Amino acid sequence: MRALVVGPGKMGKTIGSILAARGHSVAREVDVGDLLTEADPAAADVAFEFTEPSAAEACVTALLSLGIPVVSGTTGWDPSAARRLALAKGVAFLHSANFSLGIAAARRAAAAVSRLLAPFPAYEPGMVERHHSAKKDAPSGTAKLLAAEVSAQRGGAEVPIVSLRHGGQPGEHTIIFEGPDESLEIVHRARSRALFAAGAVAAAEWLVAARPPGPVSFDDFLDAALTSQGEGNAPQGERNRPQAGREQP
Repeated sequence: MRALVVGPGKMGKTIGSILAARGHSVAREVDVGDLLTEADPAAADVAFEFTEPSAAEACVTALLSLGIPVVSGTTGWDPSAARRLALAKGVAFLHSANFSLGIAAARRAAAAVSRLLAPFPAYEPGMVERHHSAKKDAPSGTAKLLAAEVSAQRGGAEVPIVSLRHGGQPGEHTIIFEGPDESLEIVHRARSRALFAAGAVAAAEWLVAARPPGPVSFDDFLDAALTSQGEGNAPQGERNRPQAGREQP
């Protein structure tokens, strides 16, 4: 797999290392200020976009317009227009606020717990999330994603989020269901940015192999991995999730 890495910062460098370790190559590293229109679509099988919220849409749009499949992990921007473009162009595009397999499992667990406790309004949901002091968006895209899963099971009720930005914590999310006499917590702590890069590379490998004709989600990748282990092992609720290429713009 030949990759174009857009945004060769800490995350981009980590992705490059993991690509090399898995036998792939970096065809080119592109800084935010470079002209993506000069990129050669034939030289890369996929592009990784990990830049900044202010630059993400322009970068992703340029890549998709060139027909290059994109894995995007920048948060703090609205990828809806990029999804519509990917659908119109028939180019694979996967955007996720978080590429952690643990977060994906925590999100599904949070949805299940919220659904079970929804008939009991005394159990009030909330979230505390903290990241390193350099992270610009608050709440994080992951926190919003987790809160949306909980809210969806409670008729759209707002889930309060407390955001902390300090130190060097790569990411911590705690979903709390506070009851009258007990509380239940779902906690995910990232110990290194490498876990996000590893998830992004794994998703890109699937994207290049499957070549979905449009926008897909990290859930599509996870469901494909689950299916490859045997459809009979998947719970009915997971088998009913949207399949590759069917994410709504």
